[in-house]
Amino acid sequence: MDSLKAKFFRYLLLCVFSIFFIVPFGYAIYTSLLSKADIGNLVLPGRWTFENYRDIFVNSDVLIWYKNSILVTLGILVGNLIVNTMAAYSLARLNYRGRGVVFFLVIGMMMVPYQVMIIPVFSMIVDLKWLNSYQGLIVPFLFQGFLVFLMRQFFITVPRELEEAAEVDGLNKIGIFTRVILPLSKGAIGTQIIFSFTGTWNSFVWPVTLVNDSRWYVLTVGLNTLKNRYFEWPNLTMTGVVLLTVPIIIVFLLFQRHMVQGIATTGLKG
Repeated sequence: MDSLKAKFFRYLLLCVFSIFFIVPFGYAIYTSLLSKADIGNLVLPGRWTFENYRDIFVNSDVLIWYKNSILVTLGILVGNLIVNTMAAYSLARLNYRGRGVVFFLVIGMMMVPYQVMIIPVFSMIVDLKWLNSYQGLIVPFLFQGFLVFLMRQFFITVPRELEEAAEVDGLNKIGIFTRVILPLSKGAIGTQIIFSFTGTWNSFVWPVTLVNDSRWYVLTVGLNTLKNRYFEWPNLTMTGVVLLTVPIIIVFLLFQRHMVQGIATTGLKG
């Protein structure tokens, strides 16, 4: 009976906290469906309109911004899955000289504020003539120290007996990694996808620093220009918020099970 009460209060507490996250997004959706005449009023669904979404798509380059955001996000995501995962496996399982130093540098990168690196990285991008380009938006973020650390902690939990059995069967290190380790890492990889996607999709400081041509704007930068243009119309501003947030919600719903599994197992010695 006590466990039932504890479970009830736990779920009640979760429901209360969830309201604080759902209500703002619900308000954004509601406001995005209001006409200019209904702003600030309580309006029934019969008077809701999608005119704001039509205005955004017709009177701006939001489709180009969506395309840029999708290409940049996918480029960084694929790069992260390859580079971070392989780097993490080498730090967790391979024995080579200087491995501890490399891991120390990865940890050190996590401690350096992102803003500190913007100026030197920007100078390198200028020297490479990568302003207003996909490579300038993607390449600096193909390696993420936190995600390397996350994947390394998971790989440490994988029993070594599995790798030893694979070696007996004749697999080399690459075969063990691709055919044994990766299939067991779906939870950690799902977690990495969510972190990498949300971090890249919501990125603003670097894209607004690197890009000065509207044809290369990502969605966050482009919608910010709309906010400046329509600052007196909250319905149009909230329309942009919804357009930016929906893809994140979709990705989270697709990979939330893997994220919970990855967080629950990462760092636990198996």
